[in-house]
Amino acid sequence: MNWTEQRKRKARRRIARRGAILLLLVLAAVSLIGLALGSEQAVSARALVERPPETIWRVLLDLDGMPLWRSDLRAVERLPDQDGRPAWRETGAAGTRIMQVAASVAPSRLVLRRAESGGWPLRTVELAPAGRGTLVTVSERMRVGNPLRRVYYRLLPPRGVVTRFLRDLEQRLATSRREVVSNPGR
Repeated sequence: MNWTEQRKRKARRRIARRGAILLLLVLAAVSLIGLALGSEQAVSARALVERPPETIWRVLLDLDGMPLWRSDLRAVERLPDQDGRPAWRETGAAGTRIMQVAASVAPSRLVLRRAESGGWPLRTVELAPAGRGTLVTVSERMRVGNPLRRVYYRLLPPRGVVTRFLRDLEQRLATSRREVVSNPGR
């Protein structure tokens, strides 16, 4: 190996070392920024739905009907009340979780929380009359432990969960389905 090849090889190693050090410094800086940010993150979305709040409220509290309109659920199993509040087990693509109603003010505000894992995330659905319809605001608060993920969520909030929930709710309310109850005795 001649002298110029050795020099080029040393230069490439030096550049690779500097790049690795720079990457570690950037990760350390982002981690420090993430540690300075609060661990609680929030995302929200809103939509105007042409239905009265009472109709939307009934759809939100219909546990048996949830898998029919929520695209993220496969099944819902009603559980005994926990602390005097309704509870259920949701099974979906993200796995199984036990949810419960944390607070409710009919027909304007519903707060749902995960019964295990310290009650996080919290999903709040607020219904406000707006003209001939209802302004539906869905927000989700979650705890994020990883400082790198905190920075990522601040830069690109994960709105997919709340927007999918709103989209599913709008689709459910857009259909004017009528349930037909057969009465064989007549």
